[in-house]
Amino acid sequence: MSGSPTVVLGVDGGGSKTHAMVADERGEVLGFASSDRSNWEDTGLDGARIALEKAITGALAAAGVMAGELAASAFGLAGLDWDDDRPMLAALLDPLGLGGPRALDNDSFIALRAGTSQPFGVVVIAGTGTVAAGRDRAGRTFRTLGLGPVYGDFGSATDVAEEGVRAVADAWTGRGPATSLTELLPPLAGCSSPRELLQRFSRNAVPLPPAAPLVLREAAAGDEACRAIVVAAGTALGEAAALVARRLGMEREAFDMVMAGGLFRGRSRLLEATLAGVLRRVAPEAVPVRLACRPVVGAVIEALLLAGAEVSSDVRRQLAAGSGGR
Repeated sequence: MSGSPTVVLGVDGGGSKTHAMVADERGEVLGFASSDRSNWEDTGLDGARIALEKAITGALAAAGVMAGELAASAFGLAGLDWDDDRPMLAALLDPLGLGGPRALDNDSFIALRAGTSQPFGVVVIAGTGTVAAGRDRAGRTFRTLGLGPVYGDFGSATDVAEEGVRAVADAWTGRGPATSLTELLPPLAGCSSPRELLQRFSRNAVPLPPAAPLVLREAAAGDEACRAIVVAAGTALGEAAALVARRLGMEREAFDMVMAGGLFRGRSRLLEATLAGVLRRVAPEAVPVRLACRPVVGAVIEALLLAGAEVSSDVRRQLAAGSGGR
C-alpha cells in the first residue's frame, strides 16, 4: 500500500536462544518473540528450522504483520561459518514466504551493528562460543572461525567454565594452587565434594556446570587460580580482536570494539582491562564498548538498510529501548 510504513524483520539465531523482532522505519518495535537455540551445528537442520520458525511466526503474530508484507529481513545466525552454509540455511526460511530481500550472515556481524553507531568496527563475542569479527570503512569484513579452541578461538563462557573445572582438578592433585572453586563449584553440578564432581564429570554423568560467573566473581575477590583463568581469557579475546583489526588494516584508526555475549555481562574489570590492553598494543585508538541492547537490534538495522530506509540515531535508540533486556 502506498504510504504505508516500511516494516522489516530481524533475527538473531544463536547457540543458546533465538530472537526475532519486527519493527518499522521509525524504530518502533511492533513484535518480538523468542525460541530455543537455532545453531544447526548443535540442533541439526530440522531443529534449527523449528526454532527459527517459532520465533519468526511469533514475532509476526505479535506485530499483526503477514510474512509477505515485510519489506526486508536480515538474519544473524550462529553456525553460518562457511559460504556453503548460506544457501543451505536460506532454504530453511523459504517456506515462510517472507517478503522483500533477505540477508543472512554470521551472528557476530549483527552484534557489531547493534553495538556501534558507526558502520565499521570490531566485535568480540564471548558466550556459548567465541568469535571476533570486523568491518572496515570500505565495507570489507573479516572474522575468526568461531569454532572453538582447536581452531584458535578461546575465551568463551564455556571455556572459562571448563578451566574452572580444571582448576579444581589441579588443586585436587596438587598441580595447581588451592582455590575457592574447590568448595564453591561442586554444588553447581549437584555434587557434594570436589571428588564427586571430578569423578562424575569425567564420566559424563553431569554436564559442565555454569561456572563462568563464579570464576569472574572469585577472580575479583583475589583467587589466584580464577585470576589466571580470567587473564588467559581476556588475553585470547584481545588477541582475536587485534587480529581482526590487523587483517582489516585498522591499526591506526579509531573505532569501537564491541564486547558482546554472556561473559561480558559479568562486568569483570580484569577481563575487560586485559582484553583492552592487548588490543591497544595493535590498535591504540580502539574504544571498548559493552553491547547495551539485544544483538537482534543489529539484524533489524541491517534489514532497514536493506529496505532502503534511513537509520538515524533516534531510530537506533528507539529500537534499543524497545528490544528489552540483553
